[in-house]
Amino acid sequence: MKSFGRLSETEMEVMEVIWQEGTPITVSRILEIFEEKDWKTSTVSTLLKRLIDKGYLTKVLDGKVNYYYSTITLEQFRKIETHSFLNRLYNGKVKNFITALVDDNELGENDIAELREWFKQNKGEE
Repeated sequence: MKSFGRLSETEMEVMEVIWQEGTPITVSRILEIFEEKDWKTSTVSTLLKRLIDKGYLTKVLDGKVNYYYSTITLEQFRKIETHSFLNRLYNGKVKNFITALVDDNELGENDIAELREWFKQNKGEE
């Protein structure tokens, strides 16, 4: 699988908008969406260039306008980030992550019951 760079908080905000809007997207559209931030064209262009460099976007020039296309879906991003998170903090093991949640009382009885039901349905046990 292709390697993607880590996203800053602002880069993540931009990617979330791109995934929501669907590609292609232009600098002017991003400026409209983030109007309250009062970003300049150069700011958005820099963010988009970083996202290209990190592998999340490609750019196509059509006439005088650059169109930016996502190279990855939000679901693909979530999977990559989940694996990265598990590898960095829990030696790649879901069990270690769940154990930490249980030990910190973050996983209650209702959560456990929902997970059991999910496992039954996804393993074909009803």
